Amino acid sequence: MPDALLNPPPGDPDHVTALAAAGWGVVVLPPADSAGAARAAWLEAIVEEVVTFLDDGYDVALARVEDGVLAEFARAVRATGRDVPRELGLRP
Repeated sequence: MPDALLNPPPGDPDHVTALAAAGWGVVVLPPADSAGAARAAWLEAIVEEVVTFLDDGYDVALARVEDGVLAEFARAVRATGRDVPRELGLRP
């Protein structure tokens, strides 16, 4: 889940509560304004975690929004030979 959906501005929907009520867990990506080695390390750890979920048969989906970090994450997952084809229709 992109950081923008986790920390919405006042008045925007609370997707975390809705996802939890539907039985989903949430993995949050680094903020879009993060950069450098810290972001790369954070993203690498998240990719490793999600690959483990995929390999263990968990249902994994992307919360698709226009977010450069989400696109970077999806490319990194595909680079491992895996994919997250399912998307949840969440809007900020």
